[in-house]
Amino acid sequence: MEEKKFMRDFRQEIASDTCWNPSTEKLWLEHGIPAQDIVLQNREELLVLLEWMEKQKIRSFLEIGSWTGRLVSLLHRLFDFEKVAACDLGVAQQIGLPLSIDPRVTFFQGSSHGEEYKRWREGLGHFDLVLIDGDHSYEGVKKDFEINKAFPHRFLAFHDIVNPHPQIQGVKQLWNELEGHKLEIVRPHQELGIDHSTMGIGVWSATEEV
Repeated sequence: MEEKKFMRDFRQEIASDTCWNPSTEKLWLEHGIPAQDIVLQNREELLVLLEWMEKQKIRSFLEIGSWTGRLVSLLHRLFDFEKVAACDLGVAQQIGLPLSIDPRVTFFQGSSHGEEYKRWREGLGHFDLVLIDGDHSYEGVKKDFEINKAFPHRFLAFHDIVNPHPQIQGVKQLWNELEGHKLEIVRPHQELGIDHSTMGIGVWSATEEV
C-alpha cells in the first residue's frame, strides 16, 4: 500500500503574517515606498514558493534586500534553516521602521554590490537558495545576479519578475534575458482584489531543474 503523503498547510502557518495589501499598495502608489513593517510579497505567490522550497528541501537561504526582515524571519521560522543570512542597505530603518529580523539570521548591512559584501558572501559558502530583492534597476539586479552567481548555490530567485512599475521593470528585463532552467511563480494578487499579478517570483538555475 502506497504511503500517504501529508502536505504542510502553509496558508494556515502564515495566516497571522501580514503581506502586501491595499494599504501597502496605496503607500507605494502615492509615495513610491511601501512604508510598512510587513512581508512585501503577494501571499498567493509566497505560498507557492513555500511549497516549492519544501519539495526542493531548501536547507540554507540568503536574502538580498530584506526591508524590515519580515520575510527572512518568516522563512526561518517555517524551515529552521541550517544556515540563513540576509543583506540590506537599511532604508527601512532610515524612515523609522524597525529591523524585525530573527537574531539567528547572519546579517550584513550595506551594499550588495561592494567588495565588503563579496568578502562577507565568500565566507558564508554554499546556499541552496538566494533571493535577490534589492536594487530593482536593470543594472542593479544584473549586478546582484552576476555577483551571487559566482558563489556556490543551487538556485537564484528574483522578486518582481512581472512588476510593470517603471522603477521595477529592470527585474523583468533581466529575467526575460536569462537562459537556463526557470520557474515562474505568478498568481493573481487576491488581497488587492485583482485577477493578475503585479509582482511575480522567478527561480533560476544554470544546471538544475526547478
